[in-house]
Amino acid sequence: EEVRDRDTDVLKEYLSHYFNRDLVSAGLPPRDYATIIETRLPIREKWKLVEPYWEVSRYTGYGRSLDIAVRELYGIDGISGATIEELNERFLESLEPGHFRRVLKERCGIERSLLCVETLEETYDPLIERSIHCDRELFVPVYIVNPLVHPESWVEVERIERESGLRITSFSAWLEAAEANVERASSIGSPILKNSLAYVRSLHYERATRAEAEEAFNQVFRTRHFPEWHQRPIVTAKAFQDYLFHFILEIANRKKLVVQIHTGIQEGSGNLIANSNPELLSNLFLEYPDVDFDLFHIGYPYQNVMTVLAKNFPNVYIDMCWAHIVSPNASVQALIEWVDAVPVNKISAFGGDYLFVDGVYGHQYLAREDVARALTVKVEEGLFGVEKAGKIARLLLYDNPKRIFRL
Repeated sequence: EEVRDRDTDVLKEYLSHYFNRDLVSAGLPPRDYATIIETRLPIREKWKLVEPYWEVSRYTGYGRSLDIAVRELYGIDGISGATIEELNERFLESLEPGHFRRVLKERCGIERSLLCVETLEETYDPLIERSIHCDRELFVPVYIVNPLVHPESWVEVERIERESGLRITSFSAWLEAAEANVERASSIGSPILKNSLAYVRSLHYERATRAEAEEAFNQVFRTRHFPEWHQRPIVTAKAFQDYLFHFILEIANRKKLVVQIHTGIQEGSGNLIANSNPELLSNLFLEYPDVDFDLFHIGYPYQNVMTVLAKNFPNVYIDMCWAHIVSPNASVQALIEWVDAVPVNKISAFGGDYLFVDGVYGHQYLAREDVARALTVKVEEGLFGVEKAGKIARLLLYDNPKRIFRL
């Protein structure tokens, strides 16, 4: 909260994540979107730029979660031309300290949120990175291993050097630094590792030899001599990435860490959806049977694949984070199927997955509705009664994630 943008308005914040993609898909010109985010204009002028695209997109999960948030948090009946100015005034009042705690604790009833962190450093740029040194009353840190598996620049390499206290001069040094950072993250309080690399590569992590990985790693030094003000990019071959993720899974196995993996739809406009099919992870589930894998986003649109993976592998768990705003109906239908096919102790029914706090409330509201809708179907079928449905809902929304994530 302390690094929340104060030079903002309700459209700049609400369109920083998710719903902007629906507006672009509906035809919002990128230059108009840039104007909304980057330019100081009266809120009504900004609204005029988005209104035609907003009206045809407001029924998506992204749009509905925002209408719910403003109704429940600000007492305003949805986002429209008639409400945008009053909403913006109420929103600006929320920039005062305490809004995060009010939303997450008082309104959502969230005990603690899993916070993805990019750095182990205490001295860092909070506008760019989230540190593992976070408010533990609100958050549990989740260490992202992406830079260890898929470094993209010497800036990342140098940060890993600072975090590990090791100079990267060889492949052996990289492995030592990777292990040191995972060990440090665990000791500081992160029981979970996260891999979200399905945005940039396939989820198929094959076995590679150390020699193949080292040969690929040696290519990173090709840009070592570039000046510090230059981008200094790094491109690592698949053999290096595959070897490193297997190396990290060995550490997770030894330390009993949970591994979260992004599967299914990638946020943004366009990507290679086939890269994120959770079926591609099957070899890892087989090779690391003692590592618990938490698979994100119901694998949408591969939720039927997710059903089989969670049914067949004791170490695979379903995570419905993001899913309810991607498609409320798909989430309901998937949960109905999982009650039929998957033990209910293997499902976490909600994760906020928003970059701004008001969206978390709207998303959780949809998640509660979706869980209720799915369990109502089972009550009406006579599978169990209302009291049992309530106990299952508690499993899905509280007991399961608390157990799965070692909280």
